[in-house]
Formats: sequence, C-alpha cells, structure tokens
Amino acid sequence: MKGTTALFVSGGLALLGGLIAILFPLPASLAVAVFVGWMFLLSGVLGLWAGFSDTTIPARGWLMLFALLQLVVGVWMLANPLKGLVSLTIVLGAIFLVSGAGRAMVALAFSGTRTFWMMLLSGVITAALGLYILFNVPESSLILLGTLLAIELVVIGSTLIALGLALKKSDM
Repeated sequence: MKGTTALFVSGGLALLGGLIAILFPLPASLAVAVFVGWMFLLSGVLGLWAGFSDTTIPARGWLMLFALLQLVVGVWMLANPLKGLVSLTIVLGAIFLVSGAGRAMVALAFSGTRTFWMMLLSGVITAALGLYILFNVPESSLILLGTLLAIELVVIGSTLIALGLALKKSDM
C-alpha cells in the first residue's frame, strides 16, 4: 500500500469515527471514560509490578502508593463509567479554567504588542468554557468528552486526507 493510500484510509476512518461520535456523543463519551479507566488500571498494575519486582527503585513506596491509587481509580472508573465521566468532565473543566486564566495572566506580559489581544481573548474564552463546563455538570458530562473526541477525529481525518492529496499532487 502506498503512503498516500494509507493516509486516505486512515483519514477516512478517523473522519468516519468523528462523524459517528458527533451523531452519538454519549456512547463516545462513555468510550473515552472506559478507555481512561483501562489506562489507569494498566498503569497501576505496571507500577505495582515495577515496585514489587525491583527493590532498587528510589522512592519505591511512593511509586507503589500512586500505582495503587491509579489501580483503584481505574477499577472504579470501569465499574462506574457514568460517574467516571462526570469526574473526567470536572477535571477537564478545571483544566480549561486554570489554563485560560493562566493564559490571560501571561497576556499581560505582552501588553502593548499585537500578541496581547489574541492571547487575552484566547485565555478568556478558554476560562469561560471551563466555567461553563463546571457550572453545567453533570449535564455537560453526557456529551462533552464525546463531542471533543468527535471534533478531534474530524480534524485529524480531514488533515490526513488533505496531506494525502497534497502528497499525491506532488508525485505527479
């Protein structure tokens, strides 16, 4: 298979996945929560295995404590995906709020430049989105992660297809 064909196929699959996630945001959101739960579980198991199998690891006790916490969070999220979805939404809202507020504060360092207003606007919009998410939990939890996944898949799919087209044109 040529590289451009692989780009078209992977881009088409990502685009299709994004469109499906747009149509069905709750199952897409649950898929994100289940995936994150499995990653916490796997990370916890591997961390505990490392802690038990290698006694030379510095701060081994802390490693094992955090690995056990990851394991517990992973099991909890897999056993309660809707509650996990709400928890992930709260974390995401908090990240948006803090990131936006931080970006708005950094914008002050660019006062008097062309970058100032764009950075300030970006920070205010991100912080406002974080507040919107946090003030609309648990309702926003049902579709937020699936919608963000859908947007990401559509962007990735479109980009891969555009890259494939560009490369195909340059071969001619």
